[in-house]
Formats: sequence, structure tokens, C-alpha cells
Amino acid sequence: MAEPESAEYQGRRRAPVPALRGTVLVAGGIGVAVLVLLSLVVIVLTAPQKPRVPAVGQPAAPPTPTAPDGSSPAGRSPTAARPSPSLSPSRSPSRSPSPAPSAPTSQPPALPPPLQPVSYEAEASGNVLFHGARVAPMGGASGAAGVYALGAPNGGMLVFGGIAGGGGGRYTVTVYFQNPDRADRAGRMTVNGGAPVTLRYPSTGPASVASTSVGVVLTAGTGNTIVLDNLDSRAADVDRIVVAPS
Repeated sequence: MAEPESAEYQGRRRAPVPALRGTVLVAGGIGVAVLVLLSLVVIVLTAPQKPRVPAVGQPAAPPTPTAPDGSSPAGRSPTAARPSPSLSPSRSPSRSPSPAPSAPTSQPPALPPPLQPVSYEAEASGNVLFHGARVAPMGGASGAAGVYALGAPNGGMLVFGGIAGGGGGRYTVTVYFQNPDRADRAGRMTVNGGAPVTLRYPSTGPASVASTSVGVVLTAGTGNTIVLDNLDSRAADVDRIVVAPS
């Protein structure tokens, strides 16, 4: 039977126990610190990367487009994309100021052109015949016809309408007539309802035409009328009249 150890011996055997416990605690603290450090490293590595902010004054590089299969188009292109040259703003050519338009000079009103001689046939459909005056063939007449039976005994009358007077003024009216008698015949001419003018018709024979002229005043435009007749005796047969500026 073994003898119990003395109190001095037991104290020497139990002295190392506190040192062992300190060692265990230090090792545990180191292990915890290592675990915390590893956790921080894992957090940093797995955290999403933030996009880099370009420096002030420099444009950000555009993102590289990716193809549907995940590859970059730049990788498949034989040549790298070249940036297009910058176009400098073109300067528009300078324009000299256009001269101011000159004020239009006042022009005097245009005067109507001078009236050329105009012929009016006695047998024209626009004329008016009164009191037995009639159209019949006439030898030597311009239109191979004329107006007969002017003046007595029935008071035949021939009215020319629509006579052109241009701008108005003095004109000469020439009457082309035929008088088959050996003696002269007389007649009247009335212009625009004014005082009648007496005409003398010398003998022409049955197949000839002669003329006589008289000065008249016409109004502007084409509303003038000329009447040939005779109240006291038979007037000459009329082929036509010609109106011309005096």
C-alpha cells in the first residue's frame, strides 16, 4: 500500500496547471483572430466591384459590346476600329450686301396707238338699214355688193355702228359710192347724232365706184355711229366707208 504524498510534493506537482491554461487561451485567441481575418478577406474578394470613375475632363470609355455568344466583336474583327476624324466647322462664305433696289421711275401713261385706216363694208350684217334701203350686187364694189335706195322717195337710211375712234379726235371718213346718173347726187352724213354734213356724189356710171371724203370728230373707243341718208332727193349707192386719222 502506497503512502500518501506529502503536502509539499503535491504543491510541486500541481504548479504547471495554470501555465497550461494560459497557453490554451492564447492559442484560442489567435485562432479566433485568424478566423476573423479570413472572413474579412472573403468579404473583400466576394464584394461587387464598383465602376471606375474617369478623371475630370476625360470622357468615359464606352462599354465594349458583346456578341450573343459572349465573345467580343473586337476580338473577331481583323482590324481595330478607327476613330472617325473630327470635322472642323466650315465657314460659310461671306456675302456682300445686295444693293438696295432703285425706286421705280414714274412712267407717263401709255397713249393709245394711232388708229390705222379701217374699212367698213356697207353690206356688212352689223349695219342697220331703214325705210327700204337694201343690199344688192354692185359692179366695181370691193365686196361685189352695196346698199341701194338711200334717200328719197322712201327716205332710205344706212347706219354704220361700232366705228373705232382710238383715243378720240379728228378723223377723215371716205365714202366709196356709185352714181349711175349723168347728174350729181347729194346726200347727208351724221356722226354720233350731231349736225349733218352735206356730201356731193358725182356721176360714176353703172359699173364704177368713186370716193368723196369729209372731216369728222370721233369719240374715244368703238361706240361711234355714222349715218348716210338724204331727205330731199335720192342719194348715191354706197359700197363702203374708210375711217382714218386726220
